[in-house]
Amino acid sequence: MATVVEKIFSAKAERPVHADDLVTVPVDACMIQDVNGPTAIRQFQSIAETVRSPEHHLIALDHFSPCPSVATANAHAFLRSFAAGQGIALADVGCGICHQAMLESGKVRPGCIAVGTDSHSCMYGVVNAFGVGVGAADAAVVFASDQAWFKVPRTIRVEFTGTLPEKVSGKDIALDLLHRLSSMETDYCCLEFGGSAVSQISFDSRAAICNMAVEAGAKGAIMPLDEVTRAWLCERGIPCGEGVAPDADAEYAALLEIDLGALRPLVAVPPEITQIVPASELGEVRIQQALIGSCANGRYEDFAIAAGILKGKRIADGVRLLLFPSSREVERRIRADGTLDALLDAGAVLMPAVCGPCAGIHCGLLGDGETAVSTTNRNLTGRMGSRSAKVYVSSPLVAAYSALNGFISDCEVSL
Repeated sequence: MATVVEKIFSAKAERPVHADDLVTVPVDACMIQDVNGPTAIRQFQSIAETVRSPEHHLIALDHFSPCPSVATANAHAFLRSFAAGQGIALADVGCGICHQAMLESGKVRPGCIAVGTDSHSCMYGVVNAFGVGVGAADAAVVFASDQAWFKVPRTIRVEFTGTLPEKVSGKDIALDLLHRLSSMETDYCCLEFGGSAVSQISFDSRAAICNMAVEAGAKGAIMPLDEVTRAWLCERGIPCGEGVAPDADAEYAALLEIDLGALRPLVAVPPEITQIVPASELGEVRIQQALIGSCANGRYEDFAIAAGILKGKRIADGVRLLLFPSSREVERRIRADGTLDALLDAGAVLMPAVCGPCAGIHCGLLGDGETAVSTTNRNLTGRMGSRSAKVYVSSPLVAAYSALNGFISDCEVSL
């Protein structure tokens, strides 16, 4: 009678464990990035000299990339030196955003426990693993010992039913889920996804859903290992194994059913990611920038959706459309089949495979009074530049139509 996350922790603990138990267990993979990575390394150096399993870990330079200051350039040099000295894989500037780089590296596999010094590490659950964000001190301990302590999360079961509409993708599902969870107790819970309609959701969309789970306060988010996930893993030569499924009589903290057929393209209204409205009901909100990218929505599917809308057209005057692929693999793929050409011909600007303005640091920030529609994962005041700017979070479809029309919308409008 165990949930997926209880089974994962029980396997690592080599004994049955249940929700709310405190355990110290092996960790299969750890990621540190350039915001708090230097702190993690210094804390590691205070307790050990050699990383125990360097082949299991990844250092990503994606937030301060390309470097906007001498201080960040020096921090990058420190991270590069540590990675080389310890034999840890490095995703250097432009190689990819940390979470996508972790997935593509094969370091996270079904049944794993993987941690990262970034809150959106819950995205690793897309491959039927338990992923969670940790602090620099926790990462230091993992580097030194391959272990960490956890409280086993309680589980909220999310069942997908119905038929997925053509204009709805993973971001819309995630936003609807956040709205529903905003009235529930989600702290230290893991979301476990399944149901008769989960097979209709693509891998790229599943990644967006898992990525956004932390915005509801969830500790993790786990997708099933089915043919959709197996195909993605096998394409990259990543072993699948049997995966982890819940027992039929598993006990859950809560059950939630989402009828995919009832969903429409949605938008999160600033400054709250849980303030969700249908894009068609928002009114004529004029924008100066549209962004497609980030760890939430910088994958192939996202750019293909936008290219299908913008091919042969031009974005509205006064609108900047920025593209941030989540990895070089994604960039190569959109180059290879003409997806990128369609977007560039429409007036888009290709940026490096980095976090960009989502991290609020540089490279595409908003000015005073400007408004953006973005496929990123947060719309806090000042998140992407000026504190008087506004960020509406949406799917790639809404971002593309909005860039085309000059205001937030989910279809082409003739003015």
